[in-house]
Amino acid sequence: MAATGVTGVTGVILREYRADRRARLKVLALIALMLACGVLEVVINDLPGWVAAILIGVLTIVDGVWALSLWRARTVVRAGGIAVVGVVRVRKWAWPDIQDIVVETDSSPPRQRVRLCDTQGRKTTLPHVGERHLPDLHALRPR
Repeated sequence: MAATGVTGVTGVILREYRADRRARLKVLALIALMLACGVLEVVINDLPGWVAAILIGVLTIVDGVWALSLWRARTVVRAGGIAVVGVVRVRKWAWPDIQDIVVETDSSPPRQRVRLCDTQGRKTTLPHVGERHLPDLHALRPR
């Protein structure tokens, strides 16, 4: 998880939490290898052309969405609020719409997630934000 501060087109980004570049490149290489193995498996099994085309298309779409989610997923903190960038959409909350930011622990497997709780009672996981980032998030929130 890398936290950076950069200037964006629509304003100053105070913090951006995302997987670091080397980790993303390693996982993208793994995804490409899995896609190549899947295509090779389809070709080796001598399936009819239309079945092979469908399977290769499905493999490409699934691996492409996986790679895109890895490349795009991030949490952006600006002076106006927090935005969660996903595969196809960006969800934004202004600071007054955020009730709390909490750490939740799942029992199986044991894992901690940082979740944003809005004023309407909905919870959203903040990608690439860990418990160690909470002091920064609370410090950035205007009072």
